[in-house]
This record gives sequence, C-alpha cells and structure tokens, in this order.
Amino acid sequence: MAQERIHQLDYLKGIFILLMVLFHLALIEETYPVLREAVYTFHMSAFLIISGYLANVDKEPRAFGKSLLRILVPYLLFEALYILLQYFMGHALHAHNAIERLTAMDFVTRIATQPTGPYWYLHTLVICTIIYWLVYRVLKLNGISGLALSGLVLYGLSLVIEGLHWDYIIYFLIGMFIMRSGYALLKVITPSFIAALPLIVLFAFRENYQNGSLAGVAITVLMMSLLLALYPYCFKVLRDGLCYIGRNSLAIVVFSPIFTILTKMAAPYFSFDPSAACFAVVAVVFVVICCLACAYLSDKLKISRYIFLKDKFYRPYKVKLGVRS
Repeated sequence: MAQERIHQLDYLKGIFILLMVLFHLALIEETYPVLREAVYTFHMSAFLIISGYLANVDKEPRAFGKSLLRILVPYLLFEALYILLQYFMGHALHAHNAIERLTAMDFVTRIATQPTGPYWYLHTLVICTIIYWLVYRVLKLNGISGLALSGLVLYGLSLVIEGLHWDYIIYFLIGMFIMRSGYALLKVITPSFIAALPLIVLFAFRENYQNGSLAGVAITVLMMSLLLALYPYCFKVLRDGLCYIGRNSLAIVVFSPIFTILTKMAAPYFSFDPSAACFAVVAVVFVVICCLACAYLSDKLKISRYIFLKDKFYRPYKVKLGVRS
C-alpha cells in the first residue's frame, strides 16, 4: 500500500544532503573551518531526527529483515570499497584520510566498528533501527519505557563501538520518540521565522557548535523550523529540485565519496577564486549529478536489486502528489 509522502521532509533532506556534500569537499573544509563546525552541528543531526521519525519497525521479522538489508548491504559494499580506495589511491589523490596499512583484521574492524566518510550515518542507522525494533516490536515496550531502554542500550553500545557516537544517537531517539508519541513531526517542529533570532545568538558562540549539547539540539531544531518556514516561499523549481535531491539522498550518501575525492584534482584550477565559491558550486553540481546518474544506471542495468534489494532505487524528478515512490 502506498504511503503518504511528506514533501517538506524531502525538502529538508535535500538541503542537508547538499550541505553534507559541500563540507566533505577538502577545499571548503580548509577555507571555512568555523562555518564547517557550525554546519556540522545541525545538518546530519537533523537528518537523524527525520530518519528516526520515518523508521518503520512495526513489521514481522522477515519484512523487517528485508528493509534492514536495504541499508546494511549498501553500507557493507560501499564502506568496503571506500576503505580500499583510501588504501590503494588515498596518497595519489592526496586524501587526508588515506590509509597507510591495511590487514584483513583492520579491514573487518573498520567496517564493523570504525566507518569512514559519510557511511558512519548508515552504520548508525542500522544499529539504531535494530535496537528500536527489538525494544518496540519484540519486547513490546512503548512510550517513555521504550525510549529509556533504547537509549540505555544504544548508550552502552556507543561506549564499545568506536564509530557509534552518542552525540548522534540522541537525534535518532528524538525522531523515534516523536513518532511513537503519535505526533506528526511537522506539528512538533513547526515552521517559524522567529527561529532565526535564537539561532543568531546560538551561532555567535563557537562553544555551542557541539552536537551532543543542549545548544546543539536547540540549533538543530531551530534550523529545521526556520527552513520549514522558508519552504512555501521557495521558487517552485528550487523547491521541486530540493525535494528531488532529498528523495535520492541515499544514492548521494553511498556514491558521493567516490566523486568527492575526484574533485580534489580539480581544486588547483580554481585558485583564481580565493573564496572557493566557484569551486563549491561546480564540485557540488558535479558530485550530485554523478550520484544521480549512478542511481539511474543501477536501475537500467538491473543491479539495484542486488545492491539495494529493490528494482527501482532511483527516484524520478516528478512523483505523484501524496504518494511515496
């Protein structure tokens, strides 16, 4: 049965995934370190709130396992490829996270506990979703008790799994709790231009740029509120474009590291622009187009069913209003 599509969430995901691509560009990271810190305070945190809210664990084991594999298989495959790319080509591409030494045990350990690049998000999402399903579906806990046990287990896991960070887990729990409470996310995080005022104050102090702090939570929620307030006023082509990118955000997460690394070779050709703005625009457009092309080709070559466990991975620009494609 088709589910209702929440276009505002696609719009938010589109913005946050573009910020992810932008601030994974080495030149932008180096040119704007403080801005990078500010953006890192909210962009993936907000993504995890949305992920926790949309996670569907009201499924029988077989159906849940299949939906989980749609995240786990791409994670395992692309994280493995990324590790190998860092090892064999990292130095040639001048990657800051090039791997010097890689044994079979290192390889397995990195995949299981130390995800790199944007793949930490999929790693976190898999673990959080499993715990969420066990607590709410298997143990049948609800409300505060379900949230408390989920949080306790995930906190314990974050102490022993290096790549699982409590600072990000709390945002998944926020989204999860909103869903289990029966409230619509857009009724809890409401659109408001007034959100800009406290955001200005919070961003004025660099010590607030911490995901796990109350200030970090406030920045994340307020930024979502402000962006939602802008949604009705966006030009239609911009709004549709952001929704389109948001619907394909998983494709951008899994494919972008390949193309982000390649953009480093082009950076010297943009030395004429000290602001790096020209490079940012060209690089982000290049990465996003390549990612969307890869998703489209995966469907056409019929390999999406093996990598993403679905025949249609790519989401078209136009979708039926109110229907989740």
